[in-house]
Formats: sequence, C-alpha cells, structure tokens
Amino acid sequence: MIREIEGRKTISGIVTVPGDKSISHRAVMLGSIASGKSTFTGLSEAQDVCSSVDAVRALGVPVQKKGGKLVIEGRGIHGFERLAKNAPLRIDCGNSGTTARLLMGLLCGAGISARLTGDSSLSRRPMDRVVAPLREIGAQISADNGHLPVQIGRSRLVPFEYRVPVASAQVKSAFILAALFVQGRSVITEFSDTRDHTERMLVLMNGDIRKRSFIQEKRIEVYGRRELAALDVLIPGDLSSSVFFLALALVLPASEIVVEHVLLNTTRAHVLEVLERMGGKIEVRIDSDLPEPMGTVRAKSSRLHGTTIDGLEIPLVIDEIPAIAAAACFARGETVVRGASELRVKESDRIRGIVDMTRAFGGKVVEYEDGFLITGNKKLSATRVQTSCDHRIAMAASVIAANIRGRSQIEDAECVNVSFPGYFDALETHFSR
Repeated sequence: MIREIEGRKTISGIVTVPGDKSISHRAVMLGSIASGKSTFTGLSEAQDVCSSVDAVRALGVPVQKKGGKLVIEGRGIHGFERLAKNAPLRIDCGNSGTTARLLMGLLCGAGISARLTGDSSLSRRPMDRVVAPLREIGAQISADNGHLPVQIGRSRLVPFEYRVPVASAQVKSAFILAALFVQGRSVITEFSDTRDHTERMLVLMNGDIRKRSFIQEKRIEVYGRRELAALDVLIPGDLSSSVFFLALALVLPASEIVVEHVLLNTTRAHVLEVLERMGGKIEVRIDSDLPEPMGTVRAKSSRLHGTTIDGLEIPLVIDEIPAIAAAACFARGETVVRGASELRVKESDRIRGIVDMTRAFGGKVVEYEDGFLITGNKKLSATRVQTSCDHRIAMAASVIAANIRGRSQIEDAECVNVSFPGYFDALETHFSR
C-alpha cells in the first residue's frame, strides 16, 4: 500500500497511542506463567504483540478478549512446565524479534521443546546473542547459522550466573524468564541501563527478584520456582510510537500536540531529553507510578539545533533514532549518531534506511558503519520513499513529508501495523491547514 502525505500542514490536538509494545510482550509472557487469571487493559494490538499472544495460545494457555481487555488464564510455574507433554511444538513468531528471543528463555527454563520460526525478515535477524549463552548455561537449543529456525529441546537448568556482554533488554529478559523455573539463586549482570519492564512486572507479581546496583554494573538476582501472582493492570501508551507525533509538533509551524497516558519509565523516556537538548519545547507531567511511570507529554513548535548521540545513550533511544533523524533534517547544524550498529539488524538495516530516506528527500547525510551524520536542510523536496517494510522508517518519512511542500508517497505503508495499526489515519485526524 502506498500512502500519500500532503506537506506544509500543522498538527494539533490530544493523541492516544497504542499500549507500549515492550510491556505488552512481557505481560503476555508473564501472564501465561502466573497463578490465575491476569487482565490487561490497553494491551497493544500491534502485529508483533499478536505474535506473542498466538505463541502462548499455541503452548496451550487460554487467552481471550473481553470488552477491550485481554484475559490470560495463567498456568503457574509448575502448571506451565506440564505443558511440555504437548511438545514438540512449532511456533511462528511472525516478524517479532522480541517474541522469539523471550520465548527462548521461557521455553528453555520450563523444559518445553519447540521449533521457533518466523517470516523472511525475522529469519535474517541474529538469534545467536540469545541462543549461544543459553546453550552455555546448559540449555538444549540450536539455531540455523545463528538465525531462525531455532530448535529447543527439553532442558533442565541449574542455578546460573550470566553477564550480558552488550546492552540488550531482550537478552536480559530471556535469562530472567529462564531463571524463574530454576530452583535456587541465579544472577544476571548488565553493564549499562536497559529497559527494566520485566523486573518491574515481576515485583508486582510478588516474584523473588532483587536488584543490586554497583558503580560499573547492576546485578539482578532471581530466586526461581516461586509462584507468581496474577495481574490486573493498565498498559501505558507506547512512547516509541508517540515520539513521531512529538517530532511532528516540534518541526511543523504553529503546532502543538499532547500525548496522554504515555509511558515515562526513565529507561524509555531519554528520547525526550534528547529532543529537549535539540531545543524542543517539551513539557512532561507524571500522573501515575503503577504499573510504571506514566503521564502526559506536550510538544510545541520549536527551533531545533543538532546534537550528538553516542555511547551509553544509544541503548536508551535505539528505537527512537529514526524519529530523531527525521527531526534532525530540519534542525540547524549537524546531528551525529554513532555507536548504533544495532540498527543494522532491526526489521531492516535502519542506518541504511535512514540514509536512503534522507537522501530521497534531498537531505544532506553521511553514512557510518555504526551511525550517520545529518546536516539540517529546510530545502527538501517531496518524493517517493521506500521503507524496506520497516514501520519506523515509514513513520519517520511521514514526519519529513509533512513539513515540506508537495505530496510525498510512502511505499509499503501498511508495515506500520507492526507497532501502530491506524497510524496514518491518526495522523490525518490531527493535521490541519
């Protein structure tokens, strides 16, 4: 599907975005091993999260929708392990890397054999970052040259210690999920902050999980085989989806957008600090702390300037870099992103996608192996943009297209359904001349 964007509009109003995708994945996984019925309001209906829902259904966990809520009848730790009698199973993870990587930890811990597959895009993405270390702690798991399909045998893990070598919330969470089934104390150590949704949710579920912070590392101790309490929670809005509306309000003239009920967890909200550093007029108000910090964000038209993002900042904004790049096209000076080689192995090569998108509009950009440099240029031209079926490239292209004269076309626009079904319709609702 090709979507056309008519440029030089303003944007205004109050935006409601889908439930946070990262929290939704974890809610589905943890709800399936809780003791009793968990109810999640506002769970993301993105295709990626649907893959996680379909996966736990395939395992034999009852899941149903009731009045806009998702209800999961958790099997409990011991009951979930008994699902092994249904194995081996074939589970299609679709396009969702989070589904595949979290399932690896969950299934290895529970001793359930399965074969994990995915679509052509997911089958090109690296899986050895989870497969290899799980094998090191005794799991029976193998990948096809480091990619899907992944074959999981019936493992019986013992307490382990694992030091996460690169900043990855998915790897960390996979090991936490595995540790929940292990009798005794397991320790996962990370050296930079990553998303902590798994840890926060386990605390709410009365899981025996403890965090110890040191100068150069953080240790997460998990005492396994403790039954987890069921949950009844509201999922905050997805900040990674909100940031495209915020970026639009910052670059479009006479614009102002308010996003309500959005996630403001410190491991996710760093993008707001980056946009403020670029000169963005952003106001943040925290309205609630449970199940995670959430609140309201207001963004107004601003004169942006370039910035540099690298090092420890990268894991905190890795999913928001396409939106930052779009805003950078209209900022004075240079915006530099380095140390972001992880972008090469997302749904597409996002560094290449950002570079190609920027050049298609006539922007000035230099490509690096681990990032890019964009020089702000307001003399951009309407064009046709290829997205490589990457939802975040498609949404980033919409930000640029809306701020230049003429009509631009975005190819494969339906790819936004991976994270934000109805994104373009929501955009049109808030546009005005």
